[in-house]
Amino acid sequence: MSRRKTVSLVLIVLGIVVLGVGLFGWLLGDLNLESLQHISRVVYEARKESRSFEIPITGTVDLLGEGRGSVSIALLSLVMNNAIVIMIVGITLVFNGVMLRVQSWEAMKDLFCVQPALFFFMLFVYFPIIDLVRISLTDMRMLVADPQTFIGLRNYRWLFLQSGWTRFSESLLITARYTFWELFITLVGGLLLALLFNRMNKTFNAMRAAVFMPKYIAVATSAVVFIWILHGNYGILNYALSLFGIKGPNWLVQADTALYGVLILTAWRVVGYAMMIYLSAMQGIPKDYYEAAEIDGADSVQRLRFITLPMLAPTTLFLFVTTFIASMKVFQSVDVMTGGGPGTATNVVVQWIYNLSFRDFRAARSAAVSVIFFLILLVCTAATMKWSNRSVSYDS
Repeated sequence: MSRRKTVSLVLIVLGIVVLGVGLFGWLLGDLNLESLQHISRVVYEARKESRSFEIPITGTVDLLGEGRGSVSIALLSLVMNNAIVIMIVGITLVFNGVMLRVQSWEAMKDLFCVQPALFFFMLFVYFPIIDLVRISLTDMRMLVADPQTFIGLRNYRWLFLQSGWTRFSESLLITARYTFWELFITLVGGLLLALLFNRMNKTFNAMRAAVFMPKYIAVATSAVVFIWILHGNYGILNYALSLFGIKGPNWLVQADTALYGVLILTAWRVVGYAMMIYLSAMQGIPKDYYEAAEIDGADSVQRLRFITLPMLAPTTLFLFVTTFIASMKVFQSVDVMTGGGPGTATNVVVQWIYNLSFRDFRAARSAAVSVIFFLILLVCTAATMKWSNRSVSYDS
């Protein structure tokens, strides 16, 4: 047997062992498997005693019964705490062992270079999604230290068949309204500003920079400033309106204007970014098209309709998809400015998910809403991309 096959076999065997240890820790801790609860109970009691008396975890626990598998409780606790990392290390070892059998050592060098990034993606992106589904099937509460138990689809039953549906449908409708207006502001406002500022000189460069600058300001900082700007009695916006004889509303306090108050901040932040994206795309449109159209007698409106807009279709799609996803996940500005209020006037889906976890302390219900919301975003994005493949021209 060659050295490469020997190393491959060692990696596979070692990976399976490490994966098994991690899987055992996961079943014992996060999944709280019923047949292993007598072991996990001993570990949790030892942890509680250790925290209470500020002493290290001591003692052993019998895994197999009749004293045939005594293992240190401290070691079991360590495995339970790091089960996911151990499992990913085991999967990585098995994967490397298999790949070492099917490709050359030179190709493995390239694979080793990307594995740290894959490891972090698995740990911090893909596993949290899987664990979110697991939490949604439990009775997990934020203030309860006891291990959570599995309750099946009870949280989803609450969401679709009980009181949760009313709140979810209301939050989804508010989120859809917010998303519609942000998309409108981004696409229409960004395009109009791009057409207005599509002149390459120092004056317009400074004006473009001023319009684009809000994108660099933190959302929370901007939200605090806009709370003052939109104040019903002392805000600058209502003062400016009063100069024209218009009495402005109490933007963030009245239920019928609170969402529009948040949208004012959104418009100030996003329209400059969309303008710059459209401007960069406009600069890439060949001038020959405009010259030929002008020779044929096309006016500026016809050149915009038949040349500029079709050539900007890929850019519009990009802005549509990215803005749609970002607006559906809006949270910071709503949380700082209104907290979802007044009442439920600005209670967008992500704000409701946050409130379920950190105000009602119902983490499992929050996870169930998050899973459904993730699927909605996934389906909407996939449908948009499928439609774009048939309808959008990428010739530009």
